[in-house]
Amino acid sequence: MRKLLLMAGLVALAGCVDTSVPPPVTATTQKLAQEKGHDEDHDHASGKRMISHLGKYHANLTAHLSAKDGNELDLFVETIADAPTPVALPTLKLTGTAKRDGEEFALVFEPAPADERPKGEAAGTCSHFVAKAAFLKPTDTLTVVIAVEIDGRTRKCTWKNFEVAKFTHAAE
Repeated sequence: MRKLLLMAGLVALAGCVDTSVPPPVTATTQKLAQEKGHDEDHDHASGKRMISHLGKYHANLTAHLSAKDGNELDLFVETIADAPTPVALPTLKLTGTAKRDGEEFALVFEPAPADERPKGEAAGTCSHFVAKAAFLKPTDTLTVVIAVEIDGRTRKCTWKNFEVAKFTHAAE
């Protein structure tokens, strides 16, 4: 009798095992997974820029250290592609914060000078923003957070462990 009950239990357990084959990975499912992943709160690096995902776009953050003109953070918005292109947002101001060792600093990103932005950007739009950051030191590691409205949605961009020395594109 015990043997019979044991066999019945094993058969029942075998029925609980998922032996189905996962669906094949296609270009469409990869694209959907990539888009879904880009909505998540994570970042990564590309050269001297740290990238945060902004839906189907990238928001790239880099530092500019200048004893003469003051330190800045630069923000570039681009398409996600092998050859990214600038994406002009319909705003001329983005706000956020930078945190360092428990201190929080307000950031105001405004359009970069015209000669540093793509030619032909429509009036009232911007793809390259700059925030003055007098507090910035080469040895800092920051968490930077901004909110961006794009494609009818407000998205939060977060750059964790932004190492100023690693992500400085210019030092003067």
